[in-house]
Amino acid sequence: MIYLDYAATTPISDTAKKALVNALDQFPGNPSSIHTLGIESKKKYNTAKKNIAALLGTSHKNLIFTGSGSEASNTVIKGVYQKNTSKTIVTSKVEHAATGESVKYLKTLGANVKFCSVDKEGFVDLKELEELLKTHDVSLVSLIHANNEIGTLQDIEALRKLTSKYTALLHLDMVQTVPHMAVELEKSGVDFASFSAHKFFGPRGTGLLYFKDKTLFDSLIHGGHQEFRKRAGTENLANIVAMNTALTATVSNLDAQEAAIKTLGHYFLKRLDESGLDFKVNGPSYENTQRLHNVINIGFKNVNGGQLAFELNQKGICVSQGSACHEDTVRVSHVLRAIAVPSDYIEGSIRFSLSHHESKKEIDLVIQALKSIIDSGYVTL
Repeated sequence: MIYLDYAATTPISDTAKKALVNALDQFPGNPSSIHTLGIESKKKYNTAKKNIAALLGTSHKNLIFTGSGSEASNTVIKGVYQKNTSKTIVTSKVEHAATGESVKYLKTLGANVKFCSVDKEGFVDLKELEELLKTHDVSLVSLIHANNEIGTLQDIEALRKLTSKYTALLHLDMVQTVPHMAVELEKSGVDFASFSAHKFFGPRGTGLLYFKDKTLFDSLIHGGHQEFRKRAGTENLANIVAMNTALTATVSNLDAQEAAIKTLGHYFLKRLDESGLDFKVNGPSYENTQRLHNVINIGFKNVNGGQLAFELNQKGICVSQGSACHEDTVRVSHVLRAIAVPSDYIEGSIRFSLSHHESKKEIDLVIQALKSIIDSGYVTL
């Protein structure tokens, strides 16, 4: 099996898995309990949280654990809205479903939501964003920092300057960011950021929300007093410990892993060029430094992308057409529509997302499979 769908999820690492199991065995107490087992669990929780905070350039007092990156984004978007129901929320046309569906829901409650355009590489139109900020009373700008489908990296400094100028809050979906670059939350100046452990070889069902000021948003989940009373529910200690282990390993090996991914990505595109297949890279050029290099979205001309992904799967190659959150529906990605991918390439678009684990030999097998399937005419539109 050749797995090229790391943007959807990464398998939990052996070290994170071991940390998770050990935590289950060694820390059975509820971290909120005041007896010995509870206190031991709370100490373990605090240690993990402080280390995660240090790795992300912030304080443990500015983080809350969630059940997913989606929950973190929902908490910000809905929580800020509840504080500012008469104000406008601004987002873009290339967001992950966690943001897109959240603002769609808020619109049913009467929220005023504006969608900023992007260019053909997926970069937010900063002039249009400034015009929206200038002409509307904006409470929150919520954007995906590293696009999960085409890899575009938004300019944090430019966004922060604009939101500061017009006194709007800035939330970045950084779920895809952490596995591939250093994050310094305090230095970035963002007000909120969302993360998810299963994107960097940690456990699924564990997310993280960074906030600069806890008074700026209301809670999404109510109940107990956990997480500064901002996210009720008994802490998932084993997963949190595993998240800390996975993040520590990722940050420690970031440069080497990214170098390996870039080398593999260049090789993949070189071999595609040599294959004679008609394709285009959707989103930023692979040479662009303002992009993720593990995400390569390829449009194959006059090809049925869904059928191509199925045929690759039959050959033991795992890829996707876009966000895994939409893989149960057959439709062209809203991201590809927003960046105006030509009609003869958009239907045949496949996302290949790499890690540092693959080899050139595996890439050769993927290219052979692509050429065999496409040249057969079986997937031709």
